[in-house]
Amino acid sequence: MKKIISLAVAMAFASVCGSASAGTVTFEAFGPGIYSNGDVLTDGLQTITVRGQGGFDGATLNGSDPFSCFIGVCPTGNRSIYYAALNDGAVSFGLSGNDFNLTGLDFGFILPVPTQLSQSVGRLIVMGNDGSTVAQDFSLQNVNGDFAFARWNFDGAFGQMRFTEATFSACVYNADRSACANPAGNQAQFAIDNITYVPEPGSLPLVALSLAGLFAATRRRQSA
Repeated sequence: MKKIISLAVAMAFASVCGSASAGTVTFEAFGPGIYSNGDVLTDGLQTITVRGQGGFDGATLNGSDPFSCFIGVCPTGNRSIYYAALNDGAVSFGLSGNDFNLTGLDFGFILPVPTQLSQSVGRLIVMGNDGSTVAQDFSLQNVNGDFAFARWNFDGAFGQMRFTEATFSACVYNADRSACANPAGNQAQFAIDNITYVPEPGSLPLVALSLAGLFAATRRRQSA
């Protein structure tokens, strides 16, 4: 009996560790495509929901294909499939209703027309379903006039919060950077990829603790 319960406890804890391992959204499963508000992309439990005005609100682009980005100047530094939110659009991520916490993502600005700017154009905004929000400036253009993908890791309190959905959007600064707006005349456009997260283990820890308590009680009875 003791060996059976010990094995059960070990299996429960192993399940907890396995279910809590980090996941990554890569968009590789979808291939290039064009999307509108309300479209849903799913890969297992991972769910991507397109947000926008109901027109040309998003696309999955191939970073290794120079002809894939036909909607402006896309960020460099990513040769895989990534998601592009277009024309002031946004995109939401979820795990089919299960809780998770975000740990990071790659992101970059999509410039509508080729031009050279001397400052950041705007910010990426991440909002959880509870209203918690963080924002980060897009990286500056390089000497070639290109924006590039940058890594943003959620190391602070936001990275410890649990959500059932997170929405990614962008805003664009006005001339004196006193405000960052969206809607922005379809100029708020961005690319994201490699969204990393940790899923909620669920009730498995309680199962493991219950089995451990049963094991302890059994040992006490045997030693009495």
